[in-house]
This record gives sequence, structure tokens and C-alpha cells, in this order.
Amino acid sequence: MNAPVLYITYDGLLEPLGQSQVLAYLERLAADREVHLLSFEKPADWRDRAAREALAARVRAAGIRWRPLRYHKRLSVLATAWDAVRGIAFGLWLIPRARIGIVHARSYVPAAMALALKRLTGARFVFDMRGFWVDERVDGGLWPRDGRLYRIGKRFERRFLLAADHVVSLTQAAVRQMERFDYLRGRMPPVTVIPTCADLNRFRPSSPPEADFVLGYVGSAGTWYRFDAVVASFAALRSRLPRPGC
Repeated sequence: MNAPVLYITYDGLLEPLGQSQVLAYLERLAADREVHLLSFEKPADWRDRAAREALAARVRAAGIRWRPLRYHKRLSVLATAWDAVRGIAFGLWLIPRARIGIVHARSYVPAAMALALKRLTGARFVFDMRGFWVDERVDGGLWPRDGRLYRIGKRFERRFLLAADHVVSLTQAAVRQMERFDYLRGRMPPVTVIPTCADLNRFRPSSPPEADFVLGYVGSAGTWYRFDAVVASFAALRSRLPRPGC
């Protein structure tokens, strides 16, 4: 029988991202193996009792065992460290009781928990790194590239990659980048590339659009994304389309 899995996400399951990029995948995977899901829920989301109960029913229907903990934000670095300690403590309690064989960490903060749990319990560690989160913090203008947080983050990234029993990446380009890391020469872990995908059954227009042409943007705007390029593309497209009434 497949070993039970502890899946750790620092994104709350009550958030849209948690439902689209965590639960939607696990609902399919839980059909083949026992899944325990540890998430960190924001207090404002947790206070919505109706949403919480509806989500809990959906999780139970999939056969997933949901283990929510509270997310802390105040004093950001210390709060994250405290949440990591709580996640490790919970894992140490759960792993022997549920006979967990694999700890699947979605991104870097959960990877810190999973690495500690691997060393303390012997469970295998799946580093679902998705992208280079530390570099994304720099690209998004949140951390300076020459700052202490960046250097600490890259040291942790190195430990995660060296210790992982398996790595999940969103792109082949990221894999090629990892293959160039000096410390992974001859020590490259097994990697699976899983591009972000969508359930097309949930994205079907209910009726044809009234206009002859409709342009939509699905995503976020902010320092993490090149939204200036989106606006420039829209302006270029607008200049080529016939104006209304022409």
C-alpha cells in the first residue's frame, strides 16, 4: 500500500490560491493514497464559519484529513519562524501516529518544516519548490539582493535541494538553472516538472459574449508580475482593432 503523505502548505486552504493550487490537486491524488493536509489559516478567513464548514465538507468528501493551524503575521520573520516550529511539532506528533512516509512541502517555508521532519523521523522529503522563491522576493522588490534575508534564503534553498528525495518544478527552465548550480553537480535530485494547469470544466462561458472581440486578463497586478508589459500589450492590440462604429 502507498505510504500516507503529509502535505504542508503555508497558504491557507480558505484562500483562493489554497483551493485552486492545493486542494484541486489533492482531491485527485487522495484517490490513490492517504493524504494529511497541514495548512496555516489567516484569522480573518477562519472567522467565516459558513465558508469554513463548506470547505471542511469538501475536504472530507475527498477523503483528505485536514489539519489547520493559525497563520501569524505580526513581526514577520519571527512570526514565520514560530509557525515553522509549530508545524514541526505537529508533524512530530502526527508522523508516527499516521505512519506518514512522505512529507510534501509546497514552497520554501514548508520545506524548512519538512527538512526538520525528515531528519527527526526519517520520512522522505518532497520539495515542491515551484520556482526560485528567494529570487522572486528580490524581483518583486521585497528583499534587496545584497541583503541578509536573501543570503539566508539561498542557504536554505541549497539545503533543501541537497536533502530532497524528489523535487517538483513548474518549468524545465528552472531545472536547467538547477543543473548549473555547482553544489548539485553529480548530486542532482530526481525532478518532476508539473506546469501550472487549469480545470477547463470550471472555465466555460455560460453564453457567447455580446461583443465581437473580448480581451480578458486573469491574474494579479503588482511588483511580482510584469503588469507594465500587460498594459503595453493591451495598448498595442487596441491600436490595431477597429474602433466602435467604424
